[in-house]
Amino acid sequence: MKTYTLFLSVLAALGAFLLPAHADNPIRVITVDMTYLYENYHRTQEAQARFQSSIERAQRETQKLMEEGNEMVERYQEIIEQTNNPALSDAARQEAQQEAQEMVEAIREKERELQQFQNNTRRSLEQRQRNHRELMLDEIKEVVMAEASERSATLVFDTSGATLIGVPTLIYADSSYDITDVVLEEINREETE
Repeated sequence: MKTYTLFLSVLAALGAFLLPAHADNPIRVITVDMTYLYENYHRTQEAQARFQSSIERAQRETQKLMEEGNEMVERYQEIIEQTNNPALSDAARQEAQQEAQEMVEAIREKERELQQFQNNTRRSLEQRQRNHRELMLDEIKEVVMAEASERSATLVFDTSGATLIGVPTLIYADSSYDITDVVLEEINREETE
């Protein structure tokens, strides 16, 4: 509640400060839903499809590494069974035990390889997604700023966000001040051309 009250107080003070300074040029506010724009931008949708393809490739590679590891475990179990065979000579038993020891190391290495692959892939995909989001939002913001300038707006509010306590940052806005559809049409224009 304190955060919300503080936000309203700051907004009221800002309004009181700006109103006299711009009495001859009134504040013009417009709104936009950045989340909606991001999710419906054709380049975002295309990138999401590519991203999903990368996830599927990573899953196939992970599955392949896991299958290789499982085959190694099966081979290890076969070797252990051989070491328990009473018909083996001591030399053959020692050789099988040595092979089992080597197989344990190979299995551990395969587990490390799998873990490293999963960690690297996760980090890489997260970074790609962050970079893409920033790029797409910058492109959308450019169009929002151009539209705001064209409408002589002094403030643009994003209606998609909420405060830390879950209250929308903008409680009410007349829909005639919302430019979301205009911006969406503009950012997706190149797809239709």
